[in-house]
Amino acid sequence: MKNIRALPKAARGRRGLYALRYCLPFGSVFLIGAVAANEVTDWQVIAEQTAKESAVKPGITNSGRNAALMHLAMHDALNAINRRYDSYLVHRSTPNADPQAAAVAAAHGVAVRLYPDQAQALKMSYEKMLTGVPDSANKKAALVLGDEIAAEIVTRRADDHFDYNKPAGDPFVGGNGPYGSRPGAWFPAPDSPHQNAIWTRVGQVVPLALTSPSQFRSVLPGPLKLGSGDWARELEEVKMLGGKTSTARTPEQTDIGKMWSDPSLFRVFNEIARNLIADRKDDLWTSARTLALLNTAIADSYVAVFDAKYHYQFWRPTMAIRGADTDANEKTTADPSWLPMLNTPPFPEYPSGHSGACGSAQVVLESAFGRNTPFIATSALLPGSTRKYNSFDEASRECIEGRMFAGAHFRFSDEDANYLGQHVGRYVLRTTLVPYSH
Repeated sequence: MKNIRALPKAARGRRGLYALRYCLPFGSVFLIGAVAANEVTDWQVIAEQTAKESAVKPGITNSGRNAALMHLAMHDALNAINRRYDSYLVHRSTPNADPQAAAVAAAHGVAVRLYPDQAQALKMSYEKMLTGVPDSANKKAALVLGDEIAAEIVTRRADDHFDYNKPAGDPFVGGNGPYGSRPGAWFPAPDSPHQNAIWTRVGQVVPLALTSPSQFRSVLPGPLKLGSGDWARELEEVKMLGGKTSTARTPEQTDIGKMWSDPSLFRVFNEIARNLIADRKDDLWTSARTLALLNTAIADSYVAVFDAKYHYQFWRPTMAIRGADTDANEKTTADPSWLPMLNTPPFPEYPSGHSGACGSAQVVLESAFGRNTPFIATSALLPGSTRKYNSFDEASRECIEGRMFAGAHFRFSDEDANYLGQHVGRYVLRTTLVPYSH
């Protein structure tokens, strides 16, 4: 596999492979989340709202996994009616069932089992959607089909351990990574929301499509050597552009940092996909497959990234910049009071989770809608505004920049994570819900 560290210098960095084009203006326009396409996209919105309201409090990654299971169940239910692709887990044949009713029943069946405290609200959405489907034997068969498939998928994925990723984290135990307790080792930063570590047991997770959390860890070259000139340059870059009080970062760069620091990139990319599905008027089968692949790829990219995070246990810019006088590099200088633009996340730095998600989403969305598809995106950190892109690649490159501007990551971590995420996305496309050959 290609190692991006081996690429010529001209192919990497700010002026190379991941160079940012600043030609796209930011503007205040109406938010784009309300476009309705069909039952599949409507249930994605319902799933997001339900996860927020539920006392289950699944967290970002687990709620994304739950959305993936919902779309996979809808896909398998529709596939039982008209087989277009390989099924995910459940193979049925019910050709006379009503597609709309089957999709609604499958979505509801997953959601109500994962968020039982929201059963009443989910029932209201379920019944409202079914009012447009005339009563018939086909409708009845579809409701049974969808719910049975939902039940089987939820049961078979019940012990996948995605729920180990809890917002409160686990007590931090240092000194176990390759840096031991030496410079380079991660430990919680003073501006983190707590001093625990999130998702330390990611190695026990059963991914949705990958064979293991570490399947693609070998594509990563690892963090830069602390004594190298590259390390000095990249530390000084985030120190200058990613700081809370930076005077070098432009307002545009601040917006980019906020755009790609949205707490949930599941929300960001699902919103993009929903709007493109609506614009193209995709049918239920295509819609369910697109959203199933997208959520599966993003969820598994986070699994792969966190596996690598706890393998390397590399320090965040906050502690690296504050402790630069300990890194044995004469070209770095410490700033003991430095803080990032946005608070330091409570887990190791390398590689970047958000950049990995951007890489996996890019691959899936390019496959679904084409490489040069323009779109707009929103961020919860930029309310009332949108950002325009000419392609998914452009957004992915900007994501790399954004995580550095936010002070969360070094550029090399973003680049390597994006590369890892692309591997995950391509694997998901090769192995999951592939077109059915008669």
